Amino acid sequence: MKETVKSILEKYVDISCESTFIVGFSGGWDSMCLLDIMNKLSQEYGFLLVAAHLNHNWRGKESEAEKERCLQFCEDNDITFISDTLAEGTKASELIAREMRYDFFKRCAEEFEADAILTAHTKSDNAETILYRIIKGTGLNGLEGIKEIRDLGGFKVIRPILNFSRKDIEEYCIKHELYPNNDSSNANTKYARNNIRHNIMPAIKNINPNIENSLITLADIAAGNNKVINELMENIENQITIGNKWLTQNFLILNSAIKQHFIYKLLLKNDIEASFSKIQELINFISENQKSKTGKTLSISNNLWLFVSNKYTYLLCEENYKKIEEELIIEKPGTYIFNNDYKITIMENTKKIEKYPKAISNVVYTDLENISFPLIIRTRRNGDIIQPFGMQGKMKLKKYFINKNIPEHDRDKIILLCKEKEVLWVSGTGISEKLRSNGIPHYKLKLEKIKNDSNP
Repeated sequence: MKETVKSILEKYVDISCESTFIVGFSGGWDSMCLLDIMNKLSQEYGFLLVAAHLNHNWRGKESEAEKERCLQFCEDNDITFISDTLAEGTKASELIAREMRYDFFKRCAEEFEADAILTAHTKSDNAETILYRIIKGTGLNGLEGIKEIRDLGGFKVIRPILNFSRKDIEEYCIKHELYPNNDSSNANTKYARNNIRHNIMPAIKNINPNIENSLITLADIAAGNNKVINELMENIENQITIGNKWLTQNFLILNSAIKQHFIYKLLLKNDIEASFSKIQELINFISENQKSKTGKTLSISNNLWLFVSNKYTYLLCEENYKKIEEELIIEKPGTYIFNNDYKITIMENTKKIEKYPKAISNVVYTDLENISFPLIIRTRRNGDIIQPFGMQGKMKLKKYFINKNIPEHDRDKIILLCKEKEVLWVSGTGISEKLRSNGIPHYKLKLEKIKNDSNP
């Protein structure tokens, strides 16, 4: 088994004394086997091995005792051990537990600058996952089962014992005198996967004793068919996509099978369980909100939302909702840096402008003759008003955004030039009537995004 694990790792990463590997370690049979194999490889290569244990805190003292046994095993074998415990009252859900585990593994990988995260999924896990997806309803992508490698926020997640059955794992542990934890919740068949493992799979084995291999063969066939389909779908996707956004109307005219394919692919890419009902929920949401000018959002995981407007459909993450809180006071013309991301320049102008920039430009020519310094650069605040260009009266900035079809999640990131509560310039969108130039504009205002490592 050690040589197999080694060869799988070498397919995706370099193994050396400078490598670091995080192993998800519950202390159960599968993870005990994997950690022991990796410990032997660590002694051979000299890489840093870290066992990452997440206490779900569902079984009180039993969970705590399992954590202590994991710690003791790592201390006895000189393996770095790191652990975390979920807050009391965390819902005992398979989906939530999975999300919490991977979030923990990612934090560990960041802390140790790991080359890869290793999880102890087996052939038996894979077969049970495929069967679970068939029962829940899935497409060809779901039939591919658990992948040998996947991406987790820029880190590789590798499953190096995926070709071994649970029987192989048990034989290894017994042979090497390992004493894994026996999680009592694994026997609780109220959890769907436990029910499949303890009741459904044994019943199927009465019909086909080789069911695990049959399901893995099905996964291989599905993977081959998907390669052909994906090549065809790439051509279609190019017709409905601008950057990372789908053109909503172009998406909706696709036939139902192709729409399902794209939604499934989107969910799979973001590690979201893609049942048929979930896929249909997203398709229905897109259809129901296809006429929304400012857009609607639907939560699809703890930190992802689907945004749909009459123009675009795309995913939002927590980063999209971060508000820029900084305020920059402009006392006089000059060049200023705002939020470390933007450069604002206000300079004198003496040239006659033959053609003024469009409203959506980040350049404005104005007199500022009726506007006195200081001015403020910031994002929106409660109570903001604006006198739109060409209008006599003023309106709330919120209504202005709605009239301009600006999505809610974009509004807190739009840079504004203000005089107290009155907005004079909405960058990339439009200017106030108070910035109208009558003759040669005395000033040029320019907003530029600063290019750096975090803003390529």
